[in-house]
Amino acid sequence: MEDAPEPFEFSEPMPCYEPNPSLAPALEDGRCVHCRKFLTLECPYIDHFLGEDEE
Repeated sequence: MEDAPEPFEFSEPMPCYEPNPSLAPALEDGRCVHCRKFLTLECPYIDHFLGEDEE
């Protein structure tokens, strides 16, 4: 049997979370993927999400 994947460290509510007005209220859970800043330059963790492919 395969081990369950480890939980993603940013899957819990984050203190920097900002509500996303384009989402339904039921999705406002504080998680990064639902944050207004997710994958934008405003996100303090953008480097983590984009990774570093340059070498």
